[in-house]
Amino acid sequence: MTGPPPSSLVFLSDLQNCDRGDKVRFLGCVDEYVVQDATLRLKHNYPPSERPRVARVNISVILESIQRHDIDVGCWVNVLGYVVGQDDTGVSVQAIAVWSAGNLDLEAYQNAVNWRKEVALGRVYT
Repeated sequence: MTGPPPSSLVFLSDLQNCDRGDKVRFLGCVDEYVVQDATLRLKHNYPPSERPRVARVNISVILESIQRHDIDVGCWVNVLGYVVGQDDTGVSVQAIAVWSAGNLDLEAYQNAVNWRKEVALGRVYT
């Protein structure tokens, strides 16, 4: 018996390297909420040397479970979902879960994700 595929923890800026259908987990800051199509526009300027990337996250299937204050502009949220497409303006993700990042230590998060990426690439030796 098999379950659903695991998600990959990625930076928002790494979403552009993901394929359609990839299950991803990432962090982003709410930049806008478009009520008409239940879409969050998220940003995370990391790495800072690159231009900020945008993720358009459709939350229509989980809308009733989201707390309104968690999607206010400026709030950091965790997203679990599937990549559904991309264009010049960013990557589109269908969310299956969105939750507040709470009291976030952004630098610690970035270091942890980078460390996990290095481990996955076999570049960390203990």
